[in-house]
Amino acid sequence: MLRVVAFMVVTALAQLAWGQATVDESQESVIYWVDASNGSDSNPGTQAAPFQTIAKAAAAAEANNQAGIGTQVNVNPGTYRESVAIASTPADTAAPITIQAVTPGTAALSGADVFGGWLPYNGTAVYSNAWPYQYGLCSADNGPAPFEEDIVLRRELFVINGRVLTQVLALGQMQPGTYFVDEAGAQAYIWPPSGTDMSTATVEVATRPELLSIAGKSNMVVRGLTFEYAGSCRLDSAVPITAASNILLDGNSFSWNNSLGVSLSNVSYVTEQNNVANHNGNGGLADYETLHGYFSNNVTNYNNWRGAQGGYYRWSAAGFHPYANHISTIVGLVSAYNQAYGVHWDTDNQNITADSMILSENLLAEGFIEKSEGPLTISNSYMCNGNPNTGPVFLGFELRNSSNVTFTGNTWSNDQAASEIVDATGGVPVTDWQTGQLYSLSTQNISSSGNNFVNGSNQFVFYDGGANWSLFTPTLMSDYNNWWNPSDSTPFFTPNSSGGYSQLDLPGWQGVTGQDAHSTAVQPSSTYADKCYVPPEAPDFWLVVDPLKNQLDVTSGNSIAFATTVSAFGGFTGVVSLVSDGVQYMPGATATWSTPTINTSGTATLTVQTSAATPTGVYPITMVANSGDITRTLTGTVLVNTTLGIDPLVANLGSVKLGSTSAKFIVVVNNFSTTTAIAINSIAATGDFSQTNTCGNSLAASTACAVTIAFTPTTVGTRTGSLVFSTSDPGSPQTVALQGVGLGVPVLTLTPSSVVFPDTDVKTASQPSTVLLTNAGTVTLNISSISIGGQNQGDFSQTSGCTAPLPPGSSCNVSVVFSPVYLGSRTANLSIASDASTLPQTAGMSGNGVAPVVTVSAANLTFGTQPLGLTSAALKSTLTNSGNGPLFISGIVLGGTSPGDFAQTNDCPISPASLAIGAACTLTVTFTPT
Repeated sequence: MLRVVAFMVVTALAQLAWGQATVDESQESVIYWVDASNGSDSNPGTQAAPFQTIAKAAAAAEANNQAGIGTQVNVNPGTYRESVAIASTPADTAAPITIQAVTPGTAALSGADVFGGWLPYNGTAVYSNAWPYQYGLCSADNGPAPFEEDIVLRRELFVINGRVLTQVLALGQMQPGTYFVDEAGAQAYIWPPSGTDMSTATVEVATRPELLSIAGKSNMVVRGLTFEYAGSCRLDSAVPITAASNILLDGNSFSWNNSLGVSLSNVSYVTEQNNVANHNGNGGLADYETLHGYFSNNVTNYNNWRGAQGGYYRWSAAGFHPYANHISTIVGLVSAYNQAYGVHWDTDNQNITADSMILSENLLAEGFIEKSEGPLTISNSYMCNGNPNTGPVFLGFELRNSSNVTFTGNTWSNDQAASEIVDATGGVPVTDWQTGQLYSLSTQNISSSGNNFVNGSNQFVFYDGGANWSLFTPTLMSDYNNWWNPSDSTPFFTPNSSGGYSQLDLPGWQGVTGQDAHSTAVQPSSTYADKCYVPPEAPDFWLVVDPLKNQLDVTSGNSIAFATTVSAFGGFTGVVSLVSDGVQYMPGATATWSTPTINTSGTATLTVQTSAATPTGVYPITMVANSGDITRTLTGTVLVNTTLGIDPLVANLGSVKLGSTSAKFIVVVNNFSTTTAIAINSIAATGDFSQTNTCGNSLAASTACAVTIAFTPTTVGTRTGSLVFSTSDPGSPQTVALQGVGLGVPVLTLTPSSVVFPDTDVKTASQPSTVLLTNAGTVTLNISSISIGGQNQGDFSQTSGCTAPLPPGSSCNVSVVFSPVYLGSRTANLSIASDASTLPQTAGMSGNGVAPVVTVSAANLTFGTQPLGLTSAALKSTLTNSGNGPLFISGIVLGGTSPGDFAQTNDCPISPASLAIGAACTLTVTFTPT
C-alpha cells in the first residue's frame, strides 16, 4: 500500500509541474529601443532615435499597457546606472511587456556610480577619498535570527576595474584588495590589487539598493539583462518581484550584488530559466510564498560572501532559497561553492519536484528541507563535497522536521554525512500559508529508492540525531539503494534502545529499520565524481568557522578559541598569512594564532586570552587571511562576563518626514548561555523612538528574541535616542544608540479652498478670481503642475504666477476664469501637484452658465408724416430682461437706410453693468426728417 501511495504522489507532482508563466509575446505590437550612450529620453524611442534610459522606456510601455497595447523594449549594449520601478495601477490591462537585451549579457543595470578623485594616503599603497554617505548598519534579520556581526549588516560595495573588493571595518585591517568606509570621518579608503594604475582605473561605488522592481504586474518578460552592484541590505534584493503573476525571467545575470540577486514574493505562475545568480552577498535566487513556479537550468554559485565575513552561513542564506513554495518544479539547477546551503527549502514547502540538479562544494548541506509538509521529490541529482572539504559543516542532504519526501536516483559523495536528520523533539508547528492549516511536523514518510550513498573515512552514509526516531523508522520506505563506504563497514549512525547511539553495517541497518532488503554496499561506477564536478571560475580560498562557534562567552581570566579553516579551490596554491584585529580594545587581553601562516589549505586557531582586568563587555574580533591580492576576513565576537548579545548596537533609521513613521528596524537579542535564562526587567526606547518586542520577561538559554524599533520625528534635524535593556545579565544595562533625521515638510494651503463665480452668460468670460497658494511648511515647496480637472473642466481656465519653488511662508497667485459653454451649473477643480502630498491638492470651482431673454414693448415705432426740419414728438419702447441671466448691453445704435433722421436716448445699463433678471429700461426716439 505504501508503494502505491508513493507512486500516486509522484504522478500528481508530474501533472502539477506544468504550472508556469505563459506570456504571449506575439501581442507586443509596439517596439521601443534604448541606448545609454546615443539615446535621449526626449526621443520617440525608435531604433533610429532611441530612449536613453530603461526607466523612460518602461514608463512608455506601461502607458501602452493601460491602452491595451503590448510593448517590447530592446536595450542596446551599455551600462545603465539607474533604478527602474514598474508597479500596477487600476488602469492596467493584460497586454504584455518584454524588457530584453538586444545582445544577451551586454546590457547591465548597475547599482554603482563611478567615483573619482582618489588620492594616495600617507605615502602607502592605500588611496583615500571623501565619503558623502551615512548608510549606517542595516536592520538585523527578523525571526528572531542568530547574532549578526556588523560586517554582515553593511551595504557598501566597491569595485575597481570590474573586480569587487573585500570590505574591512578598520583602517588597520586593510590588505591588498580591500576597502574601508569611515562614516565618522567622512572618508573612504581602498587598497587596489597589485598592478592597478589608479590614474586610469575605474572605481565604482554602489549607491542604489534596487535595480529593477516589479510590483503587482502581470504578463512580463525580462530577458538577457545583467543586474550588478546593487547596495541592498540583507534580505533585500537587486531585483524584487512582488504580488505579480505570469512572469518570465529568462537568461539574465544577477551577480555581485551586496545581498540577494533576485527575490520573488507572493508571485504566481512564474518561470525562471537559464539565469545565472552568482557572487551575491547573501543568496542567488530566493522566493517567498510562490505558487506555480518553474525553475529550469539556473546557476547559483559563490553566494553569501557578505554573510561569510561574519560566520553567518545558516540563516536565510543559500544559492537557491525557496520559502513556502507551493506547486513548483526545479530542473537542471547548478548550485556550487556557496558559503551556505546549495538549496534550502525553508518552511511550508509542498508539491515540489526537483530533478537533475548538481549541488556541489557548498559550505553547509548541499540540499536542506526544513519544516515542510511535502510532498517533495528529489530525483536524478548529484550532491557532492569537494576535495579538500570546503568547510567544517558539509552534508549531502539534511532533513529537519519534514515529511513526505521522496529521493530517487540520486548520488551523494564525499560528505561528512550523506544524509542527516536533525529534528526538534515532539514536532514543529507550521501553518500552510494558502489554507491556514496547522501541521505539527516531524521527519517521517521518507522514501528512498535507487540512490547511491558514497562516503569515505570518518563519513557516514546516514546520521540521525534521534529526536523523532520512533516516528521516522515505522514510516520509512527504502530499498534498491547502494550504501558504500570503503573505509568504514559501519557507516549508519543511529539511536539505540539504551539511549545512546550505534554505528551499524548494512545488515544491522536492515534489521533495525526493516528496510533496504534489496540494497547493496558495493563500489559504484567512477563516473559519479565527474558528473558532480563544477569547474571553478578562478583560484580562490575561503576563511570559515563553525557557525555555532563564532560568538563565544568567557569569564575574565580565561580564554576562548576561534577554530578557523582556510579552504582552497580553483587551483589556488600559496601561503596564506593570518593576522587579527580588535584585541587591542580588550584591556588585559591577548590574541595568538596557532600558526601565523597556512600553506594553501588547513586549519588555524586564534586564542583570545583575557585577564582578571578585562572588563565585562562584548568585543568584536576580526581575523584576516591574505595571500597576494586575495584577502578574506572573518569577524567573531568575544563576550566577557556576559552571555547577552545584542545586534546591531547602532540603529540608523534614516530620514523621515515630520508626521510620518519610519520603516521598522530590527534589533536581535541572543542568549549565548547554554544553561541559564536571562530575566528581562525592561526594554525602553527614548526620544522620538518607540519599540515593541518578542522578549517577554525571560530569555531562555540558547534562544533569541527581536525588538522592532520605529522612528517618528517631532522636530526637524538629527534626532537621537537610546534603546536600553535592563536584565539579569552581568553586562546590564545594555544600550543601543538610536538615530534618525527629521525632515521638514512643505505644507500647501489654498485660499480660498473653493471659488464660486457669479452667474455668467454662456460663451462669455467672467472677471478673474484669484486663488492664493501658500507654503505653510518648514521646507521649500516644489510645484510640479497646475491644471484644471473635473466634470466641466473646459468651462474654466487658469494662468499662474507660480513658476519658482516657494520658500516657507511665501505665496503665489493663480488666476481662474469661468467661461461657460452651456447653460446650467458647471463645476471643476483647480489641481496643484507638489511635493507636499502624494496626491494633488484641489480647490473647487463652480458657476452657472446663463442666457438672458430680451423683450421690447414696441417692436416698431411709427412717426407718420412729419414736416422737413421739424422734430416729432418722442416715442418710447421698454426693453425687459425676461431670461435667467443678466443682460449685458455693449451698446445701442441706430441703423437702417436713414439713421441720421432719427435720435435716441436711453436709461439702459452698458456693460460691464448689466440689466438684471426681470429689470427693464426705456428707449426714447425722435424723428427729424431731412
